[in-house]
Amino acid sequence: MSVPTRSFRALRLIQTGSGVRMELEEIHWDDLDPGPIGIRVHYSSVNYKDALAATGAGKILRRPTVIGGLDLAGEVITSEDPDFPCGCRVVAVGGGLGEARDGGFSEYARLPADLLVRLDPGLTTYAAMQIGTAGFTALLAQRRLEAFGLRPGDGPVVVSGATGGVGSFAVNLMREAGYAVSALTQKRGCEEYLRAIGAVDIIGPEAWEAGEPALLPARWGAGIDNVGGHALSWMIRSARRGAAIAAVGMASSADLRLTVFPFILRGVSLIGINSTEVETGARRALWHDLAHASRPRALDRIAPQHISLAALPTSFGDWIQNRIVGRVVVAIGEEPSGGSGVKSG
Repeated sequence: MSVPTRSFRALRLIQTGSGVRMELEEIHWDDLDPGPIGIRVHYSSVNYKDALAATGAGKILRRPTVIGGLDLAGEVITSEDPDFPCGCRVVAVGGGLGEARDGGFSEYARLPADLLVRLDPGLTTYAAMQIGTAGFTALLAQRRLEAFGLRPGDGPVVVSGATGGVGSFAVNLMREAGYAVSALTQKRGCEEYLRAIGAVDIIGPEAWEAGEPALLPARWGAGIDNVGGHALSWMIRSARRGAAIAAVGMASSADLRLTVFPFILRGVSLIGINSTEVETGARRALWHDLAHASRPRALDRIAPQHISLAALPTSFGDWIQNRIVGRVVVAIGEEPSGGSGVKSG
């Protein structure tokens, strides 16, 4: 295989004095960030963080111009590393992609080996992007809680932001592991979806926005929070003795109003989850599990559709306006086998 000699498409994000500008450009191989491994990108995906970066709604970009996209999956076409020979299929999520380094919204990418994971034969590049950062982060949170000592008999697990990508996978993966899962959501009309992916109980915002006593009745053996603010505070204050809460995101707020009572009187622990910077060995082990023992059974329900690279610039507002349920894959250049899953839209 060899590098492309023709131009190809990429969605570049450019910081300006008035915000972030998106440009779907024709670029060349040498325009990409350098890296020892060249990849023909089959698929990417859209994360909430991608939408924040592309619209300027969040301060995500760490350099003046970058190709967007936290996630990518594709085929190696050039390599200086024997662990990643030409023809092998790979996935990369996080690690500064789409923020400090050119990311997955491009037909080609050049990356270092420590950001890449070789896909197991049973996992296509399409399925890898159905999972993406969201499923990877959800499994990381589950593993961290279980390393802390959590077991299914310790009580129900509560998940906030449950209709989002991470939240949906957290509900599904925890349920498949034997936990009774309660889903927190502000979206109306998603009860059928949440129950289909594993929620046994659905809780609306009225439950966690009413008053702020230092402690609430103890309910949860553990929690996975994706939104921060009131929801995270409520989860901590209503956790059982010895429970742990994994803080994954802050889609609602970075603020956290609490007393020390839950931590001292109930021994509750707060665990921070950073899926962007995960040690290479742990990253590869998690992807192995996502291809096998922890492969989400509700994958096609959580991520049932894809959009084109050309449609990206006009789609990000749906994430900012909280109109998306589950995950959406971006078809960059489909793999020869056609991928897998239900690809509508």
